[in-house]
Amino acid sequence: MASSKTVLIVDDDFHIRKILELKLKPRGFTILTAPNGLDGLALLQEQHPDVLIVDINMPKLDGKALCMMSEPMKKTHPFLTIVITARINPEEEVWMAKLQEMRFMEKPFSPSKIVDAIEEYLHHKSKGSP
Repeated sequence: MASSKTVLIVDDDFHIRKILELKLKPRGFTILTAPNGLDGLALLQEQHPDVLIVDINMPKLDGKALCMMSEPMKKTHPFLTIVITARINPEEEVWMAKLQEMRFMEKPFSPSKIVDAIEEYLHHKSKGSP
């Protein structure tokens, strides 16, 4: 099912990027990674991935700014956004609730749950379901 689907992982923690890559690659996903939001935004604009996994607290451009800047892109190329963070506060819940096609995972997260969320999204998308 994952054949030719692309996942962009944007996190300043190398180990998180690597764990997710090791979990997703065997499922047939093409993996792109970025260590900060600015590099992630450039890849998002160039590569149009099917899924964006993004941490909130990052250098150069944080996850919230990346999500807000990428949200309009979903009108021409829909993609799932998975926000991962160690702490969530009520202010973050407000802006995250405004995102289309979004899932939230709190750190420490289960890589298997992220894979499940991606596969569920892609399955519904291929069926034309909202």
